[in-house]
Amino acid sequence: MNNKLLNDLVVSVKKQNLNVLNVVVRQDGDIIAKHDFEEEKPTLLWSVSKTFTSMAVGIAISEGYFKINDYVIDFFPDIQHVGMNEYLKKMTIHDLLCMGTGHIECPVMKADWSEGKSWDICQLFVDEPIVFEPGTHFTYNNSATYMLSKIISLTTGVNLDEYLDKKIFQHLDIPRPKWDTCPKGIPQGFSGLYLTAEQLSRFGQLILDKGVWKDKQLIPSNYIEQATSVQIETSDFNPYFATADHHQGYGYQIWMNSYLNSYRMDGSYGQYVVMLPDKNAVITYVSNEPQNMIGVLELTWDTLIDKL
Repeated sequence: MNNKLLNDLVVSVKKQNLNVLNVVVRQDGDIIAKHDFEEEKPTLLWSVSKTFTSMAVGIAISEGYFKINDYVIDFFPDIQHVGMNEYLKKMTIHDLLCMGTGHIECPVMKADWSEGKSWDICQLFVDEPIVFEPGTHFTYNNSATYMLSKIISLTTGVNLDEYLDKKIFQHLDIPRPKWDTCPKGIPQGFSGLYLTAEQLSRFGQLILDKGVWKDKQLIPSNYIEQATSVQIETSDFNPYFATADHHQGYGYQIWMNSYLNSYRMDGSYGQYVVMLPDKNAVITYVSNEPQNMIGVLELTWDTLIDKL
């Protein structure tokens, strides 16, 4: 362990008053540095959860449960399609994965999360107007990831959390983690997963290594290559916090970084797994930073990248 590697990062965290909880640095497959600002514990990973859902989809495709170009609507024959248009009929699994559904807004924004309320994201999804041809426009869309979670349940016969436990978590020696569900009992997919920073770093290593863990291929390598490549442009994605790291394109529930040939898992409040193939490194952050989330990611570029 070379925790001196993180000295500048620790200083920068304190100087910026960033609420980073844990940092884990892996290189060449091993943890080379680690710093806990607070004791490590399972923490809600927010949208980092999306990448786990994506990898479950990749495994399910390889096992023949469905294909990446299957039409989404075919999985939901009983749902009421209010004003269904040709765009909805053309939407595929690929479009869900890269958030190219054609919606202009995320349908989950209309969900009522009040206690005791029962609502269906699937219905919100099909009721939301689709204004762009699927695959042509990026809109950050939690419901797209939920639909993938639901499709996993419908096709494999088990929910996303159970499927991932069998296919990934058991192999990584991670006890079955908690995963929050929606009112219908389906794991959210777009959020809801709880892991420690060190556990999360193992998953980052698995992706960096193209799905191989202890000489066993857990996720198809060709799927990871697609997932970590630009599938849709994000140059028009401009929330108030957007930086160059939001405009490099989006893969399958994975963001591309401004640092060449690198990509990341990305969640609210400063949850990141930054994968750097050229450095053979994985940097994992678990945070609770509500004001300057991107500042956590930029610790990588400002304090670490040149030392690896």
